[in-house]
Amino acid sequence: MTKAVIYARYSSHNQREESIEGQIRECQDFAARNDMTIVGEYIDRAISGKTDNRAEFQRMIRDSERGHFQVVLVYAIDRFARNRYDSAIYKAKLKKNGVKVFYAKQYIPDTPEGIILESVMEGYAEYYSQNLAIHIKRGMKENALQCKVTGGTTPLGYRIGENKTYEIDPAGAKIIQEIFQMYADGSSATQIVNYCNEQGYRTARGGKFNKNSLRTILLNDKYIGIYRYEDIEVEDGIPAIITKELFEKVQAMFHHNHAARAKTKANADYLLTTKLFCGHCGSNMVGESGTARNGDTYYYYKCSNRKKNHSCTKKTEKKDWIEEIVVRHTVSTVLTDESIELIATKAIELMEKEFAENSVLTALEQSLKDVEKRIKNLLDLMEQGIVTPSTRERLLELESQKSDLDQRIARESMKKPPLSKERIIHWLMTFRGGNVKDVEYRRRVIDTLVNSIYVFDSEDGDGRKIVFTFNVSGQNTSTIHVSDIACFAPPYGANPNHFFFVKNVFGFVKEIEVTA
Repeated sequence: MTKAVIYARYSSHNQREESIEGQIRECQDFAARNDMTIVGEYIDRAISGKTDNRAEFQRMIRDSERGHFQVVLVYAIDRFARNRYDSAIYKAKLKKNGVKVFYAKQYIPDTPEGIILESVMEGYAEYYSQNLAIHIKRGMKENALQCKVTGGTTPLGYRIGENKTYEIDPAGAKIIQEIFQMYADGSSATQIVNYCNEQGYRTARGGKFNKNSLRTILLNDKYIGIYRYEDIEVEDGIPAIITKELFEKVQAMFHHNHAARAKTKANADYLLTTKLFCGHCGSNMVGESGTARNGDTYYYYKCSNRKKNHSCTKKTEKKDWIEEIVVRHTVSTVLTDESIELIATKAIELMEKEFAENSVLTALEQSLKDVEKRIKNLLDLMEQGIVTPSTRERLLELESQKSDLDQRIARESMKKPPLSKERIIHWLMTFRGGNVKDVEYRRRVIDTLVNSIYVFDSEDGDGRKIVFTFNVSGQNTSTIHVSDIACFAPPYGANPNHFFFVKNVFGFVKEIEVTA
C-alpha cells in the first residue's frame, strides 16, 4: 500500500476557503478510495500560499528526502502554492525524492494534457490570489496613509500603540542602538551576533540572533523614522531610534562588505534541472559553475555520472545555450495553431469529465431545495394562523440549515474555475509572444511543455544531437542536430524572438526562420 502524507493550509482572511478539518477529511477519503495509507499530516494555519515561508510546508519538503512516504495529498492546487514559480520548484524537489503530488478535489490525470491542465489551473490560482490581494490591500492602504501598522512582525525596538501606530519599546530600542554602533565601530557580523546572544538578547520573533536577523536590522530604515508600505513612503512617520548619520554610515560599510563577498559567489537558476539527461548513460545533467583565470564565471550542465565517478565521457553543455535552444525549438514545434487547438480541447474534456462526476455539489443543491420547500410549507402554515413554539423552533432550525447549505454550495462552486476553451487557447498563445531572453518566460515554457531532453555528443560522424519529448499526445518527440544550428543573431531590424538556423537542404545552405 502506498504511504501518503496530507498537506493542508488555510488563509485566515478568506472566509470562503475550506477549513483545515474539511481539507483533511477530503484527503482521507481520497486515500481510502485509492489504496493509500496516511502516515502523517503537515498543517499551516493562517498562512498565505503566495509565499513558501511556511514552517510545515518546508518540514514536509525536508522529510520527503527520508523516503518515508511516496505521495503528498493536497485538497486542491491552490493549497500547495499560489505562485507558479514556487509550485514548479517544490514539485521538482519532491519528484527528485520520488514523491508525487495528488489533489483530492481536482482530477489531474498523469498524461501530457494533465500536466498542461495543471499549469493552466495554477495560473488561474495565481490570478485569483492576486485579485484577492487587491481587495485586501485597499483597507491596508488606508491604514498606511495614516502610518498605521498593516501587519507582519513588529520590528525589534517598536511596539504597537493603542491607535495602531508604532511606538518605541525602550528595551528593544537599546539593543538596536548597540547593534548599529558596534557595526559602525568595525565589529564583524559574527562578533555582534555572539555578543547579542551572550547578553541574552532576542530578536523580534523571540529567537536567538543570527546573520540573517542581523542583516534585516541593519537594512531597516524604519529605525530612522521612515514609514513604508508599497508605494507609500512617509519620512518621520515612525519615531526614530537612531540618527540618519549613523544609519548612512552603516549602509555604506554594509554594502562595501557585501560586494566584496559577492565576488566569490556564483548563483544561477538552472531551468532544465530534472529534465535534461545525458544521451549516453541516461543520467541527469546537473548545474555546475566554474571561474576562468580572468575572473569570469561560466555556467554549464554536466552529466552527474561523469561528475561522481567519471564513468561517462559526455561533454558539458553551456547553460544559456542549451536553455535557449530548448525554449525556441519547443515553442516553434509544439505551439502551432493545430497543437494549441488540440491541447485546449483535451484540457476542457478533462475538466468537464471531472465536474460531471462531482456529485457533492448536486447533492448539496438538492438538499437546499428540500430545505427551502420545508421552510415554505411552514410559512404557509404560519400565514394560516397555525403558530406554535414548535413551528417557530423548527423554522429557526431550517433557516440555520439553509444558511449552512448556502455557504457549502458557494465553497463547492468555487472549485470549478471559470475556464473555457477560449481562455486556455489564449493562455497558450501567450507562450508564443514571450521574450526568450526573459528567465521567467523560459521557465514557463520548460515547466509546462517540456517532458525531457536527451543530449548526445558526436557519434560515428552523425554529429551532436538533441532529442526532445514534449507534454503533448501523439507525435511528442523531436530531434535536431547541432550541426544544423548556427545560432546566428537575427538580422538588423528583425524580431529578436525569431530563431535562425543554417541548415543543409539537398546540398544547399539555406537560412530558415522559425518564429518563437
